Amino acid sequence: MLNPFPKLNQKCSMTTSNKYQYEKVSVRDLFIAGEENKNVVGLCADLTESTQMIYFKNKFPERFVEVGVAEQNLATVASGMAAMERFLS
Repeated sequence: MLNPFPKLNQKCSMTTSNKYQYEKVSVRDLFIAGEENKNVVGLCADLTESTQMIYFKNKFPERFVEVGVAEQNLATVASGMAAMERFLS
């Protein structure tokens, strides 16, 4: 079931920072979320270095999934993981 009350983490800076590249800002925010919540997982479709996800991978290797060149599959993996999270936590 979808969350009927979604809200953004106030510590995330995606909408307020223009001086950083998109990838660097989003990975920094992913770090913040990953440190605060052990259920945060990083997924990547064979662009680990260019999207700066290598840093998340190095810090949380047990919570990083590389699916290869399969963006559509990545979306399916992410939705399946999100659906199962409520049963595993």
